[in-house]
Amino acid sequence: MTTPTNGGLRDQLIAAVLKKRAAIARAQQIVVSLLEPGISDETFLDLSEIGPHNYADVIDERHVYKLCGYPLCSTVLEKIPAQKYQICAIRNKVYDLTERKKYCSGYCFRASEYIKTQIPSTPLWLRDEEPKPNFKLLPLDKK
Repeated sequence: MTTPTNGGLRDQLIAAVLKKRAAIARAQQIVVSLLEPGISDETFLDLSEIGPHNYADVIDERHVYKLCGYPLCSTVLEKIPAQKYQICAIRNKVYDLTERKKYCSGYCFRASEYIKTQIPSTPLWLRDEEPKPNFKLLPLDKK
């Protein structure tokens, strides 16, 4: 037996599920668009509808395609180091290269990490209640 209250709750649940599915589908479209080389800054900075895990997927997929993990860079990765760690004798430190070797340069790695820190971790389907973030690119190194 359904009462008007139960019918309203059911409609709310259905609407919430549809909203969640639409948000996930939109995030997937954005991820696919970021896999292509040569995307524009405007396309790249439309990251308000993806989450940190979606951005990590972009980096991983670009690495599989042998492209630099930073979506604004179209460099093909030719020499990917096989080593997992690098030892710096000057600083007496050991560096894990697992994430770093997905990029063509230190700048691309830093720029990608800079963007990653700006991506909100709020669930995608709840973002319409938040102000849209204004993403900033890492300035080019002036060396």
